[in-house]
Amino acid sequence: MALFQKISQLKEFVEEVIRILYYYRGRAVFSFSGIALGILSICIIVTTIDGANKKAQEIFEMLGPDSIMIFGVGEKQRAARIRTSTLKVEDADLIARVEGIYDLMRVYSARNVMMRYRDRNWQTLVIGSTTNYFDSLAWKFQTGVTYTAEDYANAGAVCVIGARVYDELFKDEDPLGKTILVGKLPTRVIGVLEERGGSFGGPHVDDRIIMPLTTVTSRIVNEKRYLSLVRVKTNRDLDRTIEDIRITLRQSHGLQGSLDDDFTLRSSKDILAFVTVISGSLLLFLGTAAVVALVVSGFVLANLFYLNIQERKKDIGIRRAYGATRKGILLSFLFESVLITFIGGVAGILLSVVLGSTFENLFDIPMMFSLKVVVFALFFSFLTGVLSGLKPALTASRIEPIEAIRG
Repeated sequence: MALFQKISQLKEFVEEVIRILYYYRGRAVFSFSGIALGILSICIIVTTIDGANKKAQEIFEMLGPDSIMIFGVGEKQRAARIRTSTLKVEDADLIARVEGIYDLMRVYSARNVMMRYRDRNWQTLVIGSTTNYFDSLAWKFQTGVTYTAEDYANAGAVCVIGARVYDELFKDEDPLGKTILVGKLPTRVIGVLEERGGSFGGPHVDDRIIMPLTTVTSRIVNEKRYLSLVRVKTNRDLDRTIEDIRITLRQSHGLQGSLDDDFTLRSSKDILAFVTVISGSLLLFLGTAAVVALVVSGFVLANLFYLNIQERKKDIGIRRAYGATRKGILLSFLFESVLITFIGGVAGILLSVVLGSTFENLFDIPMMFSLKVVVFALFFSFLTGVLSGLKPALTASRIEPIEAIRG
């Protein structure tokens, strides 16, 4: 019987709070909208950082812990966006002789090459590489096969296309055996790569086509002296191998003393370090936005509650006169505050789900939703409700009934 009575009292309490919020619905909506924006920012923080870390781990596993990439441009030239390559074909032969290297992939890339298929055009990245490109990157096929050693030796006009190129040129049409124009070269499609997604500041991973290196350098760009990239794998210590490669290339390029490297060395560990920096930047920027939004919303909510207290002073006095305790008044106002912020938290979570794909498409940042996102969002909304509503609720609970009714 006592339990039933408590449930009935709780029901009446909740219904009364809801009626009050409905009466002041304009202010309530204004308050919970600010909370929703702050919670949306928190959801974006958690989902983007989790997504970035997951993508970094995928890239790390794809590249392998034993991989090293050598780019044919120095750090200063990369910063200045100078694309002149310094990595010569004979450099790849010298690198292959470094102790511990068991796999070497040569790459020449050409940006913004126009693709054509029937009435469809698309600009993309053309990559010329050796036959071990797909095995070295552990990149599987949706359909089709890679080019052969014979295709490589004869500079065959064949290509494997990325998932995004397939979507742009072929839609749902079977591309295998079809001929597309790569620049001015009619080329037969022999395979489609699995989708990987993401970009991290560069071209979209799936927006590329891969052809034999000999085909790209002799029939598309007419560049047989330089390479864009050499990627190797080593069974020795990674740092020692990197240092040996640096010494080899500096000797090959005639770099003496304190002259800067005219090439760049990167390992798979650098990918993780890069994404850590990205995650930190996102945390700083979005975290600041979220905190500012929640603080401003909390101040607005607190001021609105103070205004409500002044308007409801007589009502509070009557409730006290009829036996309402200070604790009951405090809990009533505190529950109103928490309910508003809780509704705002739920709205923020729903907004983040709805806008998640939009953020991914606009910024190429992967987002990963999990239970952790919901827990963080609801915790911060509850905390904001308690902190912003506690002092006004205490003020309301201290109002004396006689003075309130007289007022």
